[in-house]
Amino acid sequence: MNPQPTPEILPRLYERDIDVLLQEELLFNSGVQNLFTRALDLYGFVRFVDCRLSVFDQSGETDVLTAIEMDGQKGVLLIENKIDASFQPRQAERYRERTQALESSHGFARCVLVAPESYVGSLNPSVSAFDASVSYEEITAAIEQEGTSRALHRASLIKRAIERARSSYILVEAPAVTSLWERIYRIASSEFPALEMKPPSGKGSNSSWVIFKGALPPKVTIDWKIKKATVDLSFWPGASARAIEDAELTPDARTKLRNAVLRTLGSTRVLTMPVSHAPSDFSRITDEGIREALTAATLLLSFLLQREAKVTATGR
Repeated sequence: MNPQPTPEILPRLYERDIDVLLQEELLFNSGVQNLFTRALDLYGFVRFVDCRLSVFDQSGETDVLTAIEMDGQKGVLLIENKIDASFQPRQAERYRERTQALESSHGFARCVLVAPESYVGSLNPSVSAFDASVSYEEITAAIEQEGTSRALHRASLIKRAIERARSSYILVEAPAVTSLWERIYRIASSEFPALEMKPPSGKGSNSSWVIFKGALPPKVTIDWKIKKATVDLSFWPGASARAIEDAELTPDARTKLRNAVLRTLGSTRVLTMPVSHAPSDFSRITDEGIREALTAATLLLSFLLQREAKVTATGR
């Protein structure tokens, strides 16, 4: 009699499954603990005291909330776990807001993104909003280092999650939105080359956030949020360039930048220029509306590059 094939133990792991696995590893696996302390540049003796899942407050949900002690100082780590899902609107900013609120009550707080390498290494600006990132692949390697059959099994579960995440996400393309991005690219590449917009791929129905890098420093982006009718110069945590300060927005600068406004979103400093609102169906925005936004993006780019050139020349 031929043996029956062994069924898959978990045909597909969801983020909640990984949360549960991560909770146990954070409490009992020193190798996984070290991944987080190194990613956050935490020095000294760090003890992982407690770990809770799906913690809600008025600003939203924290996937994994870990209490730590560092040289006698109490603190917390707020961990967002992503397999392949997109960030919800302001989700990363809400993590930063919760982190700052907990800092005042717990003495120390940091937020960390846990996701596959391909997700962590993406250009999504929400990734840069976290204090640090730890990849699934790093966690898998740390678990495997234990060398036990149980550890190898647990590592294989995360590997399976990574592989299934790669094949489970299928973009449902919205032709009208893809056509909009192609129009934006044609205009940007021919009339606004300094923005260095990349050729777009197929887009889904909610793809309304266009990111330009141009010659900007690391962790600084120009973001056209079509539905919000703003173009932002964003300085994400860890940006190599100093964020714009109020004193730099002289009357002349404000005139050139069309009364741009400085804002702070969590730990991200943003210089925002308003543009005309798109129609309710944003894919129907006119070419003139596109040119208006790309002009605003170019003004922000030029403003920062001129500032950086002055800093290089004068040292201040």
